[in-house]
Amino acid sequence: MLYSVNGENVTPTERLALIQIKIERAKEHITNLKNALHIFFDSKPYAVSTKRDQQTRRLIYFVDRVQPTPTSFSTITGDAIQNLRSALDQLAYQLFLVGTNGTMDGRHVYFPIDRGATEYVRNLPRRTQGMRQDAINTLNTIEPYKGGKGHGLWVVHELNIIDKHRLLVTVSSSFRSFNVGAHMRGLMRKTDPSLQVPDLYLKPLDNIFPLKEGKELFKDAVDAEVNREIDFRFDIVLSEPGVIEGAALLDTLNGFSDLVSKTVLLFEPCLT
Repeated sequence: MLYSVNGENVTPTERLALIQIKIERAKEHITNLKNALHIFFDSKPYAVSTKRDQQTRRLIYFVDRVQPTPTSFSTITGDAIQNLRSALDQLAYQLFLVGTNGTMDGRHVYFPIDRGATEYVRNLPRRTQGMRQDAINTLNTIEPYKGGKGHGLWVVHELNIIDKHRLLVTVSSSFRSFNVGAHMRGLMRKTDPSLQVPDLYLKPLDNIFPLKEGKELFKDAVDAEVNREIDFRFDIVLSEPGVIEGAALLDTLNGFSDLVSKTVLLFEPCLT
């Protein structure tokens, strides 16, 4: 017989639905962040100007103005990550309830994620006490630790720990790409104005974060004229040394959400 927290009968589908509530809440935070990002970028928070190197005469495009990144981006990000980590813990709790038929106190249970394979193997027996063997086997397949197949889960786990102690202050601006196509059009118009070159945005080798005023973005040719068509694009990134560095914030959170959702579904056979 299967039991819920309240001792009532509950099906595997219902167990998954209980876990999914946390994932859906994380998605709501991500949607709120997406809307906040749109408002921020619509405010034109960045300005690019040009200057001439007096020695080489090369034209330099540089960041002239950077609007501070709202702290709300950090808080929303932390809330989304917290809900995703909580979804994993609720999964572990449901696996515990299934393994013990709801007859034991499972307040100690949480989804095992470690900083390495050695720690994971050492801690696994204690952290999975009460779970069925099929659930433990699935955990071992996932490898939820740093450097394992489930490395992304470790990143979520570490960011959640950081957010519990301080804001994810390294949610900041970065240089994402610039329109090389517009640059090429400017050069070719000097020889053949009829040539058509489409827009082509390329990402620099260094996405430059955090973005600061005065940072050089692109050095043009000697005596080059200012090309107003060159479009520089920027992004908001998440970067914590040793955990994640310069990752596009919205794409990263969506990736975390997909990862946790897929991880939960892997355990569906273990919830019967």
